[in-house]
Amino acid sequence: MNEAPSERLQGFLVRMTNTQIAQIRDEVAALLSSRLAAVPTEAAALQRAARALRQSESIDQWIQIVADAAAAFAPRVALFSIDGDRVVAKALRGPGELPAEPLALAEAPALQQVIDTKELVVCLTAASQLGAALFTPVLAKRAHLLPVVGKSRVLGILYAEGDANLPALETLTSLAAGSLELRKVNGSAPLIQPAAAEPEHRHPVELAPAPALVVTESVDWRAKRGASVAVAKLILQNSETLAEGRARNKVYAALRLPIEAARLDFRDRFPGKESYLEAEFDARLF
Repeated sequence: MNEAPSERLQGFLVRMTNTQIAQIRDEVAALLSSRLAAVPTEAAALQRAARALRQSESIDQWIQIVADAAAAFAPRVALFSIDGDRVVAKALRGPGELPAEPLALAEAPALQQVIDTKELVVCLTAASQLGAALFTPVLAKRAHLLPVVGKSRVLGILYAEGDANLPALETLTSLAAGSLELRKVNGSAPLIQPAAAEPEHRHPVELAPAPALVVTESVDWRAKRGASVAVAKLILQNSETLAEGRARNKVYAALRLPIEAARLDFRDRFPGKESYLEAEFDARLF
């Protein structure tokens, strides 16, 4: 018995839909594969930087290693050391020139805020935030200031201008701080020299509070909820594999593809907010 026209049309639509689904699936698989291929490259760059930092023979070499590694994750970066109430530019990667003279922290409230909070600070690339002596911004109207945090204080500041890979830069500054603390333990000269002792009769200098234009990373509740949902979904969909990975103490090895897929998806939906997802991974997965 011949099919009715409506049945033939329905069959055609089903076949067309299946074809489209297969095409979309193949395109997504290809995109995911290409994006995942970049992850080992990023990890390898950080691994090379960590090895080079451990093997650095001098502070000058350490500075150049940090600057070179950071340049892979932002189009314009600079590294500053801290000398009492001043910062000193040590290295630059990208267009422009470093300021020749030290910059007073009282004239650069954004840099002062990094030291006070020991947290990432996002600021305007303006003299009111970074001081008139800082090199002229070239690539963007906003910059990220990442602290190199030691055991008790900020040891240096990494400046990143333009489209920056913040998770990679935060990992790099952590590696840099660890290697610098190790140098201090082993008796090597530190990057940051302590401020000279003030005479007893002098009053301590009170720095003016940072103006309202300087902002720290406030909580992005939408990104935070998105990270929580993403990790919960990953755990639910891979509960057995996760249990096996935890039993062998190899969670990442067991869930590498789902984890990296979640990272890529989160980065696309919440660019610049990847730290929320990493915090959820640390708290609930690893």
